[in-house]
Amino acid sequence: MNNIQINRLINDLESAEKLLSEFSGGYSGEFITAEEFHAALCDRINRLKSNDLNVINDLWIWFAPTCRWDDFVGLDGMDLGNKIFEQLDKLKK
Repeated sequence: MNNIQINRLINDLESAEKLLSEFSGGYSGEFITAEEFHAALCDRINRLKSNDLNVINDLWIWFAPTCRWDDFVGLDGMDLGNKIFEQLDKLKK
């Protein structure tokens, strides 16, 4: 993994965080509300910024098609979610 890939991912995750902050309520797996998912996403972004690559697995699961991200933001974030998932998938390999 190189820094350019990680920085690009962080930028896209920050865009996702901003979009997710506009949602409330809902339910998806371990998250009772969009607000709870938002807090967890902020935590993982901060950990990734601190070079904690262990968060890649959580993010990969959350942004996988038809998973947490899609459950909370739906079509509004589909393109961004797919873009993030592709980046995560490459990093995970």
